[in-house]
Amino acid sequence: MNLEKLFKNKKFTKSNISIKGLSEDSRKIKKDYIFFLKNTNSESEKYLIEAVNNGASLIIYNKTTSIEIKKYSSKCILYGVSCVASKMAEISKKYYDFNQKQMKIYGVTGTNGKSSVANYIAQLKNINNEKCATIGTVGAGIYPNLKKQSLTTPGVIEIIKKIASFEKKKIKNLSLEVSSHGIAQKRIAGIKFDSVIFTNLSRDHLDYHKSMKNYFHTKLSLFLNYRNKKKIICIDDIYGRKLKKSLSKKKLVSTVSIKDNDADFYASKIKFSESGTEFILNSKYGSKNIKTKLYGNFTVSNIITSIAAIANNKKDYNVYTKNIIKLKPVDGRMNRYYKKGFPYVFIDFAHSPDSIKKVMQSIKLHYPDKKIITIFGCGGERDTKKRKIMGGIVSKYSSDIILTNDNPRNEDPKIIVDDIAKGIHPSCSFKIIFDRKKAIKKCVNKNNKEKIVLILGKGHENFQVFSNKRIFFSDKREVQKILK
Repeated sequence: MNLEKLFKNKKFTKSNISIKGLSEDSRKIKKDYIFFLKNTNSESEKYLIEAVNNGASLIIYNKTTSIEIKKYSSKCILYGVSCVASKMAEISKKYYDFNQKQMKIYGVTGTNGKSSVANYIAQLKNINNEKCATIGTVGAGIYPNLKKQSLTTPGVIEIIKKIASFEKKKIKNLSLEVSSHGIAQKRIAGIKFDSVIFTNLSRDHLDYHKSMKNYFHTKLSLFLNYRNKKKIICIDDIYGRKLKKSLSKKKLVSTVSIKDNDADFYASKIKFSESGTEFILNSKYGSKNIKTKLYGNFTVSNIITSIAAIANNKKDYNVYTKNIIKLKPVDGRMNRYYKKGFPYVFIDFAHSPDSIKKVMQSIKLHYPDKKIITIFGCGGERDTKKRKIMGGIVSKYSSDIILTNDNPRNEDPKIIVDDIAKGIHPSCSFKIIFDRKKAIKKCVNKNNKEKIVLILGKGHENFQVFSNKRIFFSDKREVQKILK
């Protein structure tokens, strides 16, 4: 696309440059690309130099940058703006011919449950012969054909590129996981939402947000600062109730609960068994008896949140609730594996104190008489204060604990497990087996056939990060090999 078509600016009217691509990553820049320099500090000059050397035709930079930017004017065109993220969204829309006239986008945010709600929306739409794309932690694509990606919420260029490609395939629905990092870094700039959805908020990512207040206000901005029609809020935690209060003067706000019968959509008479969950879903559209083969108290919450987002009338409600029985578990979320003579094995992505507590409480609801052996660790170079808290929670519900590697990154694994161990109650025995494969093999055997083996932290992931290296590893694969 010619540069002058991308900008309503006289500066580019005589330019004959044909733009071949866009990127905010200097390593991906090629000849005749536009490079968006988001950072404003002097250290980011190395990215600018790399982009110039790789052939960038235009550099869009923040006017507040401390770099002496004009010295590069002989090598490429320079264009200063007040907000690089907003300009990225604007240019990306034009470049990828993004218009979003027909597509309904469901934006799901919260500490836990984002992947499940986004996935259930896609599944329920798909079961009803409505094609639905999804972008999130588990992958991106037109459900059920998803490809893995590195970020829950990709950069704005990548998101708009994906949405534009879905539009060209006449996909009219998209469930999009919106992470707090994605909101703070304006990766969703320029996107209009049909529904914005809040699942919950609990301690996580404080290495980035610094405080729960900052974390909450980042989530709140999705509801206040982005165009949307409906707002769906689970009010089962203090932050959901605070969000509801903040939006009290807004239209089309629906509440969801598994505790509060005054919510617009609420679950009652929840029953847990070894084969799944039953409950009654209540709303202004009526009450429905629901059966599902899925596990967990929080799963009930995620299901009714999904229904609240996509049911616009009684007809929708009747169709979607009828199909709940067909929902499949989300990859790495309360996935159960069993072979006669072996323990029941559950794999879950839970890696925050609240998510671990909810998973373990749910297993006790489904299997009240069985002891739990828990295998878990914590990611390195992340919020260190949550480790002791997680150790305390796991020891409350487990008979035995195996501490192992998660993604230690550049941190010493011994320091990580020592931090977790500080929270483990003295009455609960634990062992340290750094090799995750050996830890799983130690527990998933016939000696533990009367117990539950719970493997936490990695879920759907098929890698581990040591220093700056990724090695292939899958909890699911290791369990399936043992039970084969």
